[in-house]
Amino acid sequence: MKTITTLFIFCLFLSCSSKSDDGTQTENTSASFDLTAVKVTNASGDAPVKGDEITITMTVKNTGSSSGTVAISPKLSSSRFGDYHNVALDAVERTLQAGETTQLTLTVGPFFKDAIKEKHYALGSGEYFFEAFELNGADDKEFEGRIFQVATSNRVLVPVIYDPTYFSKVNYNGSMKTYLEQAFTRKVELYNEGNYTEFEGGLDEMMDIEHLFYTIPTGNVSAYDAEGGLCEKAIALGGDALGLTKDWEGPVGTQGNNHGFDYLMAITPDSFGGVACGWIDVQVTGVFDFDLSIDRSQILIIHETSHLLGSPHCDQYDVEGYVMCGGEKHRKYIDHGIFVYYQRSRDMMSNKFD
Repeated sequence: MKTITTLFIFCLFLSCSSKSDDGTQTENTSASFDLTAVKVTNASGDAPVKGDEITITMTVKNTGSSSGTVAISPKLSSSRFGDYHNVALDAVERTLQAGETTQLTLTVGPFFKDAIKEKHYALGSGEYFFEAFELNGADDKEFEGRIFQVATSNRVLVPVIYDPTYFSKVNYNGSMKTYLEQAFTRKVELYNEGNYTEFEGGLDEMMDIEHLFYTIPTGNVSAYDAEGGLCEKAIALGGDALGLTKDWEGPVGTQGNNHGFDYLMAITPDSFGGVACGWIDVQVTGVFDFDLSIDRSQILIIHETSHLLGSPHCDQYDVEGYVMCGGEKHRKYIDHGIFVYYQRSRDMMSNKFD
């Protein structure tokens, strides 16, 4: 049986003999740990889906002759995503008596950081496996439950690189995560041939998706030292911030070399509105200095994301006053701060991330 052993050797007269006075062999006092099984579930105890936190349950036995403390840390790999190997997760500790078997649990995700490699990851859909579990500094690779699956879902996993000075521009005191959650779940309405359909849960409800945001404060993307325009600077800064092996990668849809994330968002305090880099699933949103209200700033963000989801500008349909063509001009926006979509815009939009 493979074991991970911690020795507690009691020494007398400055020597640690393995024999008694009469020359017979004696046994050192030790604690030995054996990882026997691993199981991965979500918070409900079911198989995980994309966007879930996962709970890793580890069954460990002390096969030694004395009590001892085990520190155990999983090393996670993805079969789907590149540069996603031996990701070191947090360690958990427990003291076990001799012969005791116990279960330790660790909850992680849907986003996490490998503190050793300085890389950021998301639990996208696909197959995962544990390369090993580190027990008190030694790798244990023999256990049941090595492989698990994360099923697809309607969640969209978005890393957000942002300049914190953006908030002083729009006079907002909360976190970027909360700000974006508010933007994507604030009430919207959908206009179609004289009728309005309300979606109290915002763009997310209208699209039947759920955005999950992983925010990383950086400098201003427009000042990042990379050649090209805002799109090129964003993919370079995003790659560096996430610890990718190269720039953020396209083309469209969930890609294999972006650490499990779906599309990239960059937020800047610069006054230019926004730009959607649709060929590579990146959006960069700034502000309008002539209107720094939160309403106007948030409609800019969901406007650019709507481009990534497939909508063109709707002024090509000879209309205006909707999210994709001057949404700030609609009476419902002016009076009540409601974002209104035009049906033909919605018809072009879809969730292309898996």
